[in-house]
Amino acid sequence: MMDEKELKKNGRGSMDFRVNQDNNIIVRWYDNKAVNLISSFVGIEPVGNVKRWDRKSKTHIMVPRPAIVETYNKFMGGVDLLDMLSALYKFSFRSRRWYMYIWWHTVTVAVINAWKLYRRDQKKLEPQMKPMGLRRFQALVGTSLTSAGKTKIKCGRPLSSPEATATPPRKRPSCSVPLDMRRDGIDHFPTCET
Repeated sequence: MMDEKELKKNGRGSMDFRVNQDNNIIVRWYDNKAVNLISSFVGIEPVGNVKRWDRKSKTHIMVPRPAIVETYNKFMGGVDLLDMLSALYKFSFRSRRWYMYIWWHTVTVAVINAWKLYRRDQKKLEPQMKPMGLRRFQALVGTSLTSAGKTKIKCGRPLSSPEATATPPRKRPSCSVPLDMRRDGIDHFPTCET
């Protein structure tokens, strides 16, 4: 295959490809840099055009683009976005047990996918509200998971009638604890921030 220097000499949009015995096609396409792609179901035909900005002439030019690049750009984002988000807030730890790395990677992927579903649903249900960020979502999931299943042991005699202890409602400070934790039967004291 032609190397990047030869493709650069031919100009933007130049490409080279090879097909092996298993009908896998390897394509090297030059845009600003060389892009290498491999596929088993789409090749370079039909070659389309894409509008690109040319720095030298300061205008938009049409650059030939193979079908494999168009298909990749159309469907990219799932795995690439997941890799980017998992590297964004990496949970680093050391363990001699190899399966712990697999376990934490699985938990990280599950939380990121749950966050993406939350954002999708948030945009549909309340488009004017800004959804929470990934870091806060991870913190809320972690807080909820660490306190799940804990119950407070009540001491003392049970009350005979609920009317005897009724007090007038009063204004309570806003709480930064998630709703599912606020109602789990465990005392959560408000934190006052200035």
